[in-house]
Amino acid sequence: MSRTRFSLNLLDKVQLSLLGAIFLSSTFAVYKVHSFIAGSLFISYLISYFLSKTLLKNENDFNKLTDFLSYCACAISIIGIFQYFTKLSFVIKGIPIIAPMQGGRINSICYNTLILSSFLAFTIPIFISFFIKGYKRIFLVTTIILSLVSFFLTLSRGPAISLIISIIFLFCLLNKKVAAIILPIILIVICFIFTPLKTRFLDTSYLSGDIKRKVTVIPGIRMWKEHSILTGVGIHNFYLLYENYALPSYCYKGPHYIHCMYLNFLVESGIIGFLVLMLIFIILTRWGWQIYKRNIDFKRWISAALLASFLNVLIHNIADNTPYVIGLGILFWAGMGIISGMKDSMEKC
Repeated sequence: MSRTRFSLNLLDKVQLSLLGAIFLSSTFAVYKVHSFIAGSLFISYLISYFLSKTLLKNENDFNKLTDFLSYCACAISIIGIFQYFTKLSFVIKGIPIIAPMQGGRINSICYNTLILSSFLAFTIPIFISFFIKGYKRIFLVTTIILSLVSFFLTLSRGPAISLIISIIFLFCLLNKKVAAIILPIILIVICFIFTPLKTRFLDTSYLSGDIKRKVTVIPGIRMWKEHSILTGVGIHNFYLLYENYALPSYCYKGPHYIHCMYLNFLVESGIIGFLVLMLIFIILTRWGWQIYKRNIDFKRWISAALLASFLNVLIHNIADNTPYVIGLGILFWAGMGIISGMKDSMEKC
């Protein structure tokens, strides 16, 4: 009787190493219990990674996943667009089902604008790739239009910049060079003719929220240097320690993270966790590129879409930290699992 041998590939092992680095950081954290609880969030990401790697095997599976994401994006976008024109909010016993708009920015059912814009920015390249492939074009073009309208109504600057770059990259991968020029130009023009979004871009250096984000950098570096540079201060401990390190005039209850994924991970998990995370991104990019280059079937389209979506995340998170949002983190790690699974199947061929 033959037995199927269970084995871990390189990315699997590095994912487990990341979880180990996070719990190592929690062991030496300033607030250990809090760090262990916050660090357990990455267990759900690891589960998402292995589930997507195991369950998504063929083209039909990926078509179903695209359908599911499309239905979600359409529903969320329609609610968001309706919210923009009606100022809709829906709160039950203090729990926001549809949170009130802030500064004219929609959030739909995603609690805040960052979650909504980040979700759409991650999925739009996937919809575009499958549309070009020829899958359900009427449905997907409707999804893309609704998603883009809702996306711009969030008035999000970082996600807008990273989305434009990722779309250019995607079209170049798919040899659609004319579209790589035309569509980004259209999106840039929208950014400058849609007055609320244009105003947010022009006022970047003056908005109080932006200033509060910038002044978290120095306190973060100081607390990291004063504790352990190898294991950091502990997951989500920046939030608890911020008041002790805040600059004069900015000593308020701290933000939940530094608005830079790379610096935040260095501060909270130390050099060990930071290097493991960077290794994950390097392997992910390398494997995604190998799958794209070596395949002509559906795997080529999926790898191109995910490479563009990952690029969006990596650029956007220079000025944000979306992996700390559980829904976005699960989506991101599921994408990693897809790349890992396709890499395994490619090696077996």
